[in-house]
Order: sequence, then C-alpha cells, then structure tokens
Amino acid sequence: MRNKSSIYLTFCLFLLISGKLFSQSTVMQFRHPLDPLDTNEIKIVKQVLLKENKVRNDSSSLYSIINLLEPPKSEVLAHKPGDDFRREAFAYVYDYPANALGKAIIDLKQQKLLSFEKIEGKQPTGAFKADSVASEIVKNNSEWIAALTKRGVNPDSVKASFGNFAADLGLAPIGNRELIISPVYKNKQFNKMPIGGIYAYVDITDKKILKVVDTGGGWSEPVKVGYFEGDSIKIDMTAPKQVLITQPEGVNYRIEGNQVISPLWKFRFSVHSREGLVIHDLHYFDQEQKKWRYIMYRGGLAEMIVNYGSPDLLNASNNYFDVGEFRLFQTKARPLTYGADAPENATYLPAVLHNDFATPILSDSAIAVFEEFGGVLWRHQNHARRATDLAIKYYITAGNYDYGFKWTFKEDGTIVIVTELNGIAHIRVVERVTDDPGSADETYQGHYFGTIVEPHVEANNHQHFFIFRLDLDIDGQHNSVGEMNMVAVPKGPDNPYGNSIIGKMDMFKKELEAKRMANAASSRMWMVMNHHVKNKFNHMSSYMLMPSPGVVPLAEVGSSLYNRAGALYHHFWTTPYKSDEMYPTGDFPVSNQKNEGLPKWTQQNRNIDNTDVVVWYVSGVNHIVRPEEWPIMNQHTVSITLMPFGFMSKNPVLGMPPVKLPTAGNSK
Repeated sequence: MRNKSSIYLTFCLFLLISGKLFSQSTVMQFRHPLDPLDTNEIKIVKQVLLKENKVRNDSSSLYSIINLLEPPKSEVLAHKPGDDFRREAFAYVYDYPANALGKAIIDLKQQKLLSFEKIEGKQPTGAFKADSVASEIVKNNSEWIAALTKRGVNPDSVKASFGNFAADLGLAPIGNRELIISPVYKNKQFNKMPIGGIYAYVDITDKKILKVVDTGGGWSEPVKVGYFEGDSIKIDMTAPKQVLITQPEGVNYRIEGNQVISPLWKFRFSVHSREGLVIHDLHYFDQEQKKWRYIMYRGGLAEMIVNYGSPDLLNASNNYFDVGEFRLFQTKARPLTYGADAPENATYLPAVLHNDFATPILSDSAIAVFEEFGGVLWRHQNHARRATDLAIKYYITAGNYDYGFKWTFKEDGTIVIVTELNGIAHIRVVERVTDDPGSADETYQGHYFGTIVEPHVEANNHQHFFIFRLDLDIDGQHNSVGEMNMVAVPKGPDNPYGNSIIGKMDMFKKELEAKRMANAASSRMWMVMNHHVKNKFNHMSSYMLMPSPGVVPLAEVGSSLYNRAGALYHHFWTTPYKSDEMYPTGDFPVSNQKNEGLPKWTQQNRNIDNTDVVVWYVSGVNHIVRPEEWPIMNQHTVSITLMPFGFMSKNPVLGMPPVKLPTAGNSK
C-alpha cells in the first residue's frame, strides 16, 4: 500500500513539474450578457467601422479601447439562463493625423453601427508609437540644440524620450496632443534615463515646439544604470527544496464559461480593456438559510496613479494614470508564470485583449483561479479548523512596474482585495554618487528627493494609489451607507470607571457627507447596509469596508496631481449608481482638464440613502526606495477587506469539519 501511494504521488509530482496539470477543473463555454468580447467580436467592430467609413484602413486609425458595452443593469439582473440578450460593443477610435476622437457603438449580432459620437477637446486613453514623432519635431530646434551643446552633448547622439502627457501643465490649445519631453542618449547602454535640466513642450497635433526649458543644471554625462535585465540574471544561489501544492482529490470549484462556482461563492469575471480584472455578480451561500445571497454587482480597479516627488519639470508632470492614460498597458499579453505568479494547483485561463490596430491578442494564461491555505479558520483550545481560500488573480506590466490584482474569497464571507507591487523603481540622473550630506543636488533642508542605487542614479520618492469602484448590492439594490468609529465615552454617569467604549455609527444621506478620510486611531470603517433585510437579532444586513493604511497624496492643492486626480484627496466616496460614472478622474485624464470624475459628480450632492449606491475606496503606498530594492524590488502588498456585519446571525463556518489526519501510506 505504501509503495502504491508513493508511485501515485511521484506521478502527480511529475505531472505538476512538467506543467501538465495546469487545470484540475472542467472549463466549459457558457454565454451570459457580461461575457467579455471574443476574438471574432473584436474583428466585427473593426469591420463595421471600415464598412461605415468611420476609420481609415491603415495604421493612422487607432483603437484606444474596444470592449463589451455592458447591458443595462436591470436587464442583467433579470437575465435567466437561456434568455436572449443584447450583444453590443463600444470602441474609442482616434484618427491620429486629424486629432479626432470618436466613440462608436456596434450591434454585434446584426453587425451594424448603432451610433458614432465625435468627442471634442479630449485625448484618448493610450500611448501610441506615433508619439515618437516628438523626436523629429524637436531635433532641429535651435534652443534644444543650444541646451545640449552647452553641456558638451552632441545633438546627434540623443533623441527625445517619450516623456509625459502635459495635461493641465500644457501650453497647447485645448484638445491638442501635447508631451513634455527630455533628451536621452541613443546608445542602449545609456538610454534608461533622460538628461537632466532640459525639457520641451511638444505639440504633437500641430507638430511644433511650444517651449524649451533649460535650467542650466543637471547631470549630462552618459551613465550606465545597471538596469535589470531578466535574460542576464546570474543564478548564484542554491534553490530551496520544492514546496508543491497539490489537490489529489480535485478542486472545490468549477468554472462555467466566465463564472466560478464553489460551495460558498459564485461570481463572474472578465478582463476589461481599460480596467483589467473585473468581478461581477458576486454571491455568497448562506448555510443557515440555504440560499445564495447577493453581495456585489461589479467591482474592479477604476484608476491607478503613481506620482513622483522630485522638483524637476519632468517628474512634476510624471503623474501616471495607468488606467485612464495607458489602459493598464493591455496592448501586450503578460501571461502568468506557472508556480510563481500563482501556485501549481491553479487553473490558468485565457483572456482576449487587442492592440492599437484592433487586432485581437489571445493571452493563454492571463488569469489564475486557485485555492490556497488560508491559515486558521477558527480555533479554541484543542479545537481548530483550517481555512481554504478561493482566489482569482491577474497581472499586468506597466512600464517599469508590475502589478498583481488578487481577489480572495474566504469561507466566512470575507473578501480581501490585494494589490501586489513588483518591478523596477523609477530613476533619474543626478550629480551625486552617494547619499552623504552636502551634495550639489536638489535638497530640502539637507534631504534628497530619492535614494542613490548606482553612481549618479537616484530612485525617486513616489506614491502609488489604487482607486477601486465597488458596486455593492447587499441583498439587493436598496442600500444605505454609514461610518463606524470606536469612541471612548467621557467619564461620568455613563462611564463611572473611565473604561467604556462604543461603536458610534453615523449614517450618510447625501454625497458630500460621504467624502471621508481613513482614521486608524478610531478603527474607522464604512458599512453598506440593507434596511429591509435583517438577521434574527435585528441587525441590518451589511458589509463593512475595512481600509488599508490611510496614505494621503503629498502633492499640494493646486498641483497638477490635485487638478487631475482630486479623487485621491479623500479615501472614501459614495455615489448613487449611474452607468456612465465609471472612472473617478474622468473618462479622459490624458486631456488638459481639471476636477473631473468624483469631485465633479459629488457636487450634485445626490441622495445616497436607501438606493442603489456605489462606493469608491482609495488605497495607497508611500515608497522611499531602499537600496535592497535595486535593480528589482521584492514584492510589496496593500489590501482592503470587505467583511460581513449582521449579514448572518452567527459564525457561518462553525460546522466546518476538521482536517483529515494523514494515513500511514502518506504520512511522509
């Protein structure tokens, strides 16, 4: 018996190591109104637009976003398996030579154009190869040449870097495409960092230089950065003994099309061509009531912003809106790495993306669904239960950074949304070679704006922000929102011993009341609740949002970051559901605009009581780069938690059986 078990385990390990056991569950194709577009539907979008003469049949027409036009929420909620449903797509198309942006809506079943709207004064989501024309525009400019020559730099040895969108710092007419750029050396050994102190405002639309800024300072000599090169890694450490995760009895979930179903959870998922991983139609199975209960209609990353803190013009404009400006860089497939990005027992699933020319891109292992050891579910004395978490994960590469987005569904009804930060720190060239005090570099009261990681290479101080849009529907669409704080009762008749504590609940009626900041001192949390559904103790059916550390943006009011991303300046927001209010910094943050998105919408001060609400949460990370994070950083995580409060009447997993003891045959 022992020998047979050993043979079986050896065989399983062989399959795992050889990559043959990627999926342990049957993946079947089902159709649902929220299923993402497939490759054929993306092709239909382009064919219809060509037929209607709305785009050019060449590389000058760029497809910023092609995505499913999600049907009205009421239709999706009313849908039953087997019902017919509308199937429409929307596309943002950009005529680059004409600087003309349009939004098309296409009926995919009838293969016809339903509408085409011209969008004036806005720039599309996406950075395009055609923007490299900035190098040609600037190379013969006399001020540009003079600034380089003064530093002893041969103008023919450099090119313009991509730079940043000028946005509200821009000088071009509203609606024009404008960049702020700096020169970089053409030599690949030295082209990772712009030369300091030289900047140009380039109007891509009118193909002219609006302004050249020469500060007269900045390091100009070529610098070998020692940048991370994955193909050149020297393996000089001993590998640890393998820890393999196996499920010889199979997994506890099944996948039907784009739906994951387990004994306690069911949800739909998709990869949006702007937002990345989106979770839809989330339910939890209530063991006591023996029924599925609704938690969330739609949840996902609505914006991701990285702002940099050095006092030069390039970094002042270096506010990356990775969702709104670059659509999470989803013109490239970034498949998950087996056994590293996700464990060996994961089910790896494909996603369909598209490039700027509406060519579908199939990413075979874009998403991972898996179960993992969740630690202790509950314990007391010699009674303990093991937690088994269900997770879904997606990775993207955003320039020098890599981000993982992981949703973890715990057996007790808790949801943890984890963002994983990886990759390479952003750098700039500086004069100094160490961080000893007294360098001629820019300082504030003797403090530098980053950390030296190589001679003349400074990793900038910066911040990461992640704004999640959560359309929670707790037991239905009539919800209210409140805030709970732990409060000490003043000593007196109600607190004679000075030790009393209460959980103080404040309800929000209007949007402006619900613009809130995190407060760790009072364990502040926010609750979405249904007044019409109560447990047996008369608690309202609720989910509470437990915040991440309350990182606040350090850019001042009136800065470019503030003008474009006012949504960052409160951690928590609530709005009434509106299908076209999707992006907290507006639909087009590439453009020269101010106060779009949440700051503008909430000025209406609409009702958010006993209605269909959407909550928004801003999590963040302050990053002062450590030398140990160069040339590549080790993973850092930030998370927020959604936890039931009164949703049930008791511990929903009290009846979980204990873990089986290993038999003699597999005790080793």
